[in-house]
Amino acid sequence: MWHILDRGREPLRKKLADLAGSSNEEIAINRNTTEALATVTWGLSLNKGDEIVMTKQDYPHMIQAWKQKEMRDGIKIKWINLNLPIDNDEVVISEFINATTSKTKVWHITHMINWTGQILPVAKLCAEARKRNIISIVDGAHTFAHLDFSIPDINPDYFGTSLHKWLCAPFGSGMLYVKKENIAGLWPLFPNDKPTDGNIRKFESLGTRSFATEQAIAQSVDFHHAIGSRRKQERLQYLKKYWCEAVSSNPRVKIHVSLKPEYSCALGTFSIEGMKTTDISSKLFSDYQIHTVGINWENISAVRVTPHIYTTTEDLDRFIDAVLKIAKAG
Repeated sequence: MWHILDRGREPLRKKLADLAGSSNEEIAINRNTTEALATVTWGLSLNKGDEIVMTKQDYPHMIQAWKQKEMRDGIKIKWINLNLPIDNDEVVISEFINATTSKTKVWHITHMINWTGQILPVAKLCAEARKRNIISIVDGAHTFAHLDFSIPDINPDYFGTSLHKWLCAPFGSGMLYVKKENIAGLWPLFPNDKPTDGNIRKFESLGTRSFATEQAIAQSVDFHHAIGSRRKQERLQYLKKYWCEAVSSNPRVKIHVSLKPEYSCALGTFSIEGMKTTDISSKLFSDYQIHTVGINWENISAVRVTPHIYTTTEDLDRFIDAVLKIAKAG
């Protein structure tokens, strides 16, 4: 394991770095977004009274990590409550700026809101944070290998993602990006013998784990390249628009995501007037064997639909027919 299989990590690191458009000295291989961003949450040296800005629509594991840090270390979370969907960059940027004070040290930014599929203007947000000497942390769980971008395009200080989602790598595979100049100052979640070193590999001291899972990531990257990032994104946007436009032919069906390509891609959400979202998703599964997720989170109440590249329009026609029947029957 350690003398043979472990050596496969360096070619894999280079392959992931090429896909991310970054240096391989800025990429650590982790097990998911939660682990990657927990490394940042707990690795940053913040003081009592320091503030972090994040939204109530961020992923629960990230919210709970910062809440625990708030309880333990005395930092302060400043909350933004986004009214989604939003198809205006300035609205989102203004929310972050208005929540910022002289004590703000971190902006936690979700690239794509998992509840609805809303894409936030992360490049602009990271630029605004940098102008204010604020740390930018990007949750890219739903955008890496989904949208056609490189990490330097958005220029965050830290970026975490899960590779089992849109890259189709095995469960238990993820990635952490740390800007080179930030590595030495970030404490690892699982320490090695040099926790203040500037080597990205200090974030991979995870102990014994599945090397088969890790090495299979390389085949997923090859498959992704065989399709192409731009082609993949266009396919996913096409599928989302296909079903959204079809189901909205019934006036009782409301779409809860922008159809503009810069504000959503594969993920989409809808509701049916007069019906609970959980009842809709349950009926889709029990009566039509179609899996969706009924979302009730903060100010979001909708059914999430997530086709992947292998979903066919014939599959979506079945889904569309089911939604229209449910909407008609009430």
